[in-house]
Amino acid sequence: MNERKRVTVPADVVEARPPAPGALELVRAFINTRNVERHTDTIDTPDGLTAWLHERGLLDPARRASPEDVVRALEVREVLRTFALRNNGVDCECDARVLNAAAERSGLLLAFDDGGEGTFRPRQPCVDGAIGIILAAVHRAMLDRSWAKLKVCADPTCLWAYYDRSKNGCSRWCNAGLCGNRDKVKRFRERARGAGADSGKSLSNP
Repeated sequence: MNERKRVTVPADVVEARPPAPGALELVRAFINTRNVERHTDTIDTPDGLTAWLHERGLLDPARRASPEDVVRALEVREVLRTFALRNNGVDCECDARVLNAAAERSGLLLAFDDGGEGTFRPRQPCVDGAIGIILAAVHRAMLDRSWAKLKVCADPTCLWAYYDRSKNGCSRWCNAGLCGNRDKVKRFRERARGAGADSGKSLSNP
């Protein structure tokens, strides 16, 4: 009973967090298409990826994702997850080559509007181009320094992306009351096991 609660509660609680600012919310939503705790993935099929991109106006209604598009999209998503996890102070390998290849496939171009503002836009009107729009949002967030506040929960059983709006910018959990407490329990048990092992050694070696 308790295990079922542990699995089903987080997504509802986490989504109560305020969204990330501007286009960075698109990136957060993209990372969270995979719910690690619920073992679900919104975009791991051509139909799922197509629907997700259509809902956000990132892909022409006449176009559909292919199985190859799905493989590339999932690869980009997981690399973005590692970068956001590193924003949370977790030491992990981030393969920028995946993002560079995705940006190249999208044909990202620098374009200016009449107001003189420049932004990157994809040349390709396909799934690769849609992924390029997400990467352009990442780049913009890096320029305005909001990217560092997009984090992935430090709980390895959660890994939910959230925007850190804490004053000191040191939030580690998507939900302190859930994932934070889970970490405290884990650490307490580890200390208890360690203390038990030390006690056993003392008894065997008077």
